[in-house]
Amino acid sequence: MAGRSSTARWILVVLVVIGVIVVAMLPRGATEDVERAPETPTAAPAAPVEVTDQDVDTGKATKRVLDNCDPEAEALKYEGHVDEKALAVLRWNNMGERAAKLKIPVYVKSVDDGKVNVSVLEIPMREQYLTIWQNSEHMAPASDGTFLLDPCAAWIEAWETP
Repeated sequence: MAGRSSTARWILVVLVVIGVIVVAMLPRGATEDVERAPETPTAAPAAPVEVTDQDVDTGKATKRVLDNCDPEAEALKYEGHVDEKALAVLRWNNMGERAAKLKIPVYVKSVDDGKVNVSVLEIPMREQYLTIWQNSEHMAPASDGTFLLDPCAAWIEAWETP
């Protein structure tokens, strides 16, 4: 019985991952940045905007970079996560919110020269995801087997244990 349970569990994991990939390929708008506890009150929400078929970009999902972002200043925001487990979230254009807000478990090694050096922890289909993230230029391989994350195209969140 234990063998069937384990096999069924793996089939379920594979189906969920395939679903995430399919959703990721669906065209959507740009991902929204996570609000980090603002120190000043935020402005009133904007009026709803009607979206027409002409407004929707059906292009391929691409890396979204913050406007006027200084990578060195942005990377320094994550110094507090060095030598800790954390969650990296990539910014995308043309990707569904649920797939775009995928939280990647990482170990933050250092913050240097406008990059965040991370090791990506074990996840299902790790190699395939790493290939996608490198092709999108969200991260680049470092010489020591870790990855350099672009802080203007991603953000780091604290790892919260349940």
